[in-house]
Amino acid sequence: MTERTVWATLVVFPLVGIVYFTVILTQAADRPLEEISWVTPMLWAWGSLIVFIILGTIASAIATAIQAEVSGEKAEFEDGDERDKQIERLGNARAYGMSSFGGLAATVLLMLDLDRFWAANTLFLAGLIAGIIAAGSRAYAYRTGL
Repeated sequence: MTERTVWATLVVFPLVGIVYFTVILTQAADRPLEEISWVTPMLWAWGSLIVFIILGTIASAIATAIQAEVSGEKAEFEDGDERDKQIERLGNARAYGMSSFGGLAATVLLMLDLDRFWAANTLFLAGLIAGIIAAGSRAYAYRTGL
């Protein structure tokens, strides 16, 4: 089940990022980037990430229960074993570098007194990439072994 949740995350992060940046770049066709309304779309994007990952987790639980029922077994929903914990640590460790880089880049942009748009979107993009790296690392570890 944990692996299915990882796959849901791996799908949701890029899709939400594509939608968000499509909205932003569509606005950029009419006006300078610094004048774009980015706060509301970013809040919707973060909210969508949370909601869709929760829905993906619920769908994963339902799929696990159905699969167990079809095979005549009882569905097991536990916190995960030691391997799951190691895989989670691996994903977090790999994403940490991207998150740190994004924080540093946003700090530099603010030190240069650039518009908040640039710092906020740098952090947003770094968060998306870090999420994709974490989920991708976890999915790879589940498929190939840790």
